[in-house]
Amino acid sequence: MKIPRLTFSLCACLCISEICIPAFAKDLGQREAQIWRTVEWLAETRSYSGNPFDVAAEVTFTHQPTGKKRTTQMFYDAGKTWKFRFAATRAGKWQFTSESMTAGLDGLTGSIRVAENSDPKIKGFVTNVGNKFAVQVNDASDLRAYIFNVYMGRVKHPAYLDEFGPDLQDAGKKARNCFGDAMANGFEIIFIHVNNNWFKHGVREHNKHKSENPDPTAFAVLEQIITTVHKLGGRVHIWAWGDESRRWTPIGLPGGTNGKADRRLQRYIAARLGPMPGWTMGHGFDLHEWTNSQQLNAWADYLHKHLGWQHLLCARGYVLKGPHNMNSYDGFGRGVPLTTTSHGPADYHEIVEDLNGDKSRPHFYEERHSFKRSGFDLDMDGTRRLLWRESMAGGMGGFFGFYPTSSHPYPKPQQLRTHYDFWHSKPRFELDMAPANGLIEGGYALLSPSTGRCIFYKENTDTIRMNLSRFPGPHKARAVDAAGPLGEFSAGSFGPTDRIRTWKAPGPSDWVVVVDDCHTKTKDNPNMPKPE
Repeated sequence: MKIPRLTFSLCACLCISEICIPAFAKDLGQREAQIWRTVEWLAETRSYSGNPFDVAAEVTFTHQPTGKKRTTQMFYDAGKTWKFRFAATRAGKWQFTSESMTAGLDGLTGSIRVAENSDPKIKGFVTNVGNKFAVQVNDASDLRAYIFNVYMGRVKHPAYLDEFGPDLQDAGKKARNCFGDAMANGFEIIFIHVNNNWFKHGVREHNKHKSENPDPTAFAVLEQIITTVHKLGGRVHIWAWGDESRRWTPIGLPGGTNGKADRRLQRYIAARLGPMPGWTMGHGFDLHEWTNSQQLNAWADYLHKHLGWQHLLCARGYVLKGPHNMNSYDGFGRGVPLTTTSHGPADYHEIVEDLNGDKSRPHFYEERHSFKRSGFDLDMDGTRRLLWRESMAGGMGGFFGFYPTSSHPYPKPQQLRTHYDFWHSKPRFELDMAPANGLIEGGYALLSPSTGRCIFYKENTDTIRMNLSRFPGPHKARAVDAAGPLGEFSAGSFGPTDRIRTWKAPGPSDWVVVVDDCHTKTKDNPNMPKPE
């Protein structure tokens, strides 16, 4: 009997490495890799029957030091080729084996030896701890609190997948430009809208294609964007669909929403994109017009069951039950379960109320708070203050940037970069941070009981009056001019007698003062005030 031939090749386009193995091999040998780097294997078989996108084959990776396992699916690529991928979440040796009813895809074995990642800007998967966003740092158990803000640069840069074109090199260049634009404006998460490009690259509407299968070209382009941005230290937020008035939905597919073609796509997303860190996904926009809570939860549940590596999902305006989901808010006060005040949030207090409404999951204002969007208070001051208020409330996620019709550019983008630098250049945001507004007069404060870090914020002021009466001193402080040109600078030292400290700013602005080590580092400090 002729043994199905296995072929492997090198891909130069993506940050995904592949392996060359002699034909007829079942043992694929040992690989070397780093944490958070996606590794890919290729297998070829001629013995399948039916739709190749429906061929079932799974690969289980076992971490030898701990026995922890991850199972992922193979996915069809082209011709007679299937692939499978792996991203290590722990250092050490992993061994794998495949299972399938299809000869050539069954019984493949091998191993991969994983080292720490040598690039400090490369992080793992975005997840959560309670209502805080978090990102994996050194391994899956090492979580750092994360400020989650998405940027849409649609005026001068693409946002729809088809706008990146089919050429991978060109798509990578456009992705780098998108990320550079985001960083210049104080953000590190870019936005990509897919729609029916999932099925035919270049097409957004379901009535303009007849495909029932995922389009590998579209996935290759999306992967190029994700890996390019992740390699630069950023992330991508994807909208799977849009609205039905534009036919940007799965309604026109065979079986409709969550039907045969849509489920095939969902399995393909899980198999092909699942092992790639650096992305989150929302179901789309105006969901109240064309879908419902039952369908949305079925979508999220099916994806999570097939994902070997979990990614945060959301559906704007609706609650997705279970873990690995965000609460995503509609911004027009519509009759959906999750919404803000119309054109909101109205103020800081509404943000806190939303965050505290469910402390088991992260929260995200997925309404696009685009610059000078009609009805929203989003001039330069409004945009900057919304960013700071969301962070000071305890880590609400946000969505900013431009519509094609938006006024462009931000007149003072350095103000947004100041916000980004404050929270991202240093690990100031903590998983246990919570509002402690009793420590400040007329402003907002965050307190981390575990580190003793206090962050004070007050708008349109030249003084910040802080209550340090229960903190032993002295403490060094730093100040940040959130609205002006001064940036961050030393605010001096607060001595042990500075119980009620009034800090005088150089002039009126929106000011931030951060004071570290506001307690003695004992296991249980009775003098530590409790966060609100």
